Amino acid sequence: MKSLLVALLLPFSALAQIGAPPPIALATHDSTATNWTLSLLADQRTFYLGREYGDHAYSLLPSITYSHPSGFYGTLSGYYFHASEPPRYAFTDLELGYANDLTKHWAYSLSYDRIFFSPPLTATDKLIPNGLEAYTTYDLGPLQAGLDYNFFFGKSTAQTIALALRAKAHKTHWLGFDEVSLLPGAEVLWGSSLALARYGGTYSTTGITTVRGRRKTTQTTDSQPMRLLGYELTLPLAIERGPFTCTLTGHYVVPCRTLSDPATPLPPGAYLSAQVDFSF
Repeated sequence: MKSLLVALLLPFSALAQIGAPPPIALATHDSTATNWTLSLLADQRTFYLGREYGDHAYSLLPSITYSHPSGFYGTLSGYYFHASEPPRYAFTDLELGYANDLTKHWAYSLSYDRIFFSPPLTATDKLIPNGLEAYTTYDLGPLQAGLDYNFFFGKSTAQTIALALRAKAHKTHWLGFDEVSLLPGAEVLWGSSLALARYGGTYSTTGITTVRGRRKTTQTTDSQPMRLLGYELTLPLAIERGPFTCTLTGHYVVPCRTLSDPATPLPPGAYLSAQVDFSF
């Protein structure tokens, strides 16, 4: 079974939820192994906090993660978003963190990340490049519960909270694979309104307009409290063989309208994501 840090790379809301919380961990921290993981995540559509960015726009996220036996880790990610203007490369994200176990069934991670937008931010841009994250997961036998908190800061501040519950059915040494897992899950999302614009997407709310490719970014100070933003159901199918893990995930997203949302329809959405991880 792979270490906690490798498990954190598996889709949860996947990163079609741009920069979404890490998934419920599937294993305990391995204190004896130094690990590198190369990953590529492809999303059929792009959602974040229950809202779709772009119109059925796909996205790609390659990343490399190094985890040390002490629990410290670093991840460097790139983000390609098809709805942005050419060359469609949206940003690079550098994350540094620490992950470990409190008990045999209780794990946690703390991290800081910095986003480097493309093109770079100017003096008038008010996107939020810095993020602090605290994440914990508890193994309840056949179920796993996760809690994720994010605090974003820069010229503005925003917060998000996600609660998730996941079941796990798995079979080892089956059909030529080391392990095959089916991981149905449900997630509830809360956040303040400026969190929707953290990554420079094309989603707009009242007082928030973010069109990075056209150099137009205006934001007001976020006076909105934390609000219920939506729900998501996920059904990841993961297969492991040697250093490779492949995961295909079905998502169904149900947004909850807030006072900050525009008057346009806010329909639910379904999409697929696929991820390949190689650990060495």
